[in-house]
Amino acid sequence: MVTQSTIDQYFAALQSRNGVLAASLFEEHGAIDDFRGRCHAGRQSIRVFIAQVPTMTVEFLSEFIVRPNRVTVYGNIHYPGQAPVLVRWIFSGTDGLIEHLCNSRIEQVPEAFHLHAAKEART
Repeated sequence: MVTQSTIDQYFAALQSRNGVLAASLFEEHGAIDDFRGRCHAGRQSIRVFIAQVPTMTVEFLSEFIVRPNRVTVYGNIHYPGQAPVLVRWIFSGTDGLIEHLCNSRIEQVPEAFHLHAAKEART
């Protein structure tokens, strides 16, 4: 199972474009399938990919949804000067390392997010 600490470190590495840290969180032959349809397999490929991502911040819109073999989280990626991109990240792995990360761009916002946003606005 991928740990909360590993996922937190991944998002820190992503936002700081620290490819070395990101790659260290994956199994040797781990992979990222990004929302642009590309696969980055192996630590070297992951290191290069994360080091070249555009400057961004991540805003989480859900709690981490933990299942026996995966952890899912939804959030917005904010690129400077652009509209936010709603993304779903699904992490799977063992022994605290990521084996596979699939992130998908969400084109239609689920009703649950509208309800969550409305609740947050009231508090």
